[in-house]
Amino acid sequence: MKREFLKELGLTDEQIDKVMAENGKDIEKFKTELDVKEKELETKKKEIETLQGQLETANKEIESYKTMDIEGIKRAAEEYKVKFEQAQKKAKEEIEALKFEHSLENALNKAGAKNVKAAKALLDIEALKTSKNFDKDLEAVIAALKESDGYLFNDVEPTGTGGSIGNKSKVKSGMKNPWSQEHFNLTEQGRILREDPELAQSLMAQAKK
Repeated sequence: MKREFLKELGLTDEQIDKVMAENGKDIEKFKTELDVKEKELETKKKEIETLQGQLETANKEIESYKTMDIEGIKRAAEEYKVKFEQAQKKAKEEIEALKFEHSLENALNKAGAKNVKAAKALLDIEALKTSKNFDKDLEAVIAALKESDGYLFNDVEPTGTGGSIGNKSKVKSGMKNPWSQEHFNLTEQGRILREDPELAQSLMAQAKK
């Protein structure tokens, strides 16, 4: 709005100043509202761009699923599950077999067997495997073997009397005992039994205390 226009309308300068001031306020108010609307519009544009980006990503994801062999993936997962269960079962069986063998060897060593392999060959292994009271039955069959084939065994004195089981001279200070609950280790037991049966007997006797 121009002053000349207001003068033509017959307004005084004072009236024109008031009209111009009010008009200026309206214009500023309009500018402020316009700025707010422009910012809102810019925000909406950014939201739309973000949504479009998400939609494009989702579409690409959907397209990638179309080319996937879902049934093949299911079959592979099932096969892996079966193999995993079989591997677990096999590992468990191997551990049980190892524990069984070491139990036999430990018991024969404790009984004073001169040759564990030869003595073990005369035991009814299958019957022991299915035994419901393994320790008691093993003790009984070894006792019977000592009666029938005593030449396979040495005379072993009780622990602590200086016999082969009670001899602790080979046990070094600070040595970890693989027969003890704290350091139980089947692999280490097997190694010691093969390399030093006398030390194995000493460690087994020590672990029972």
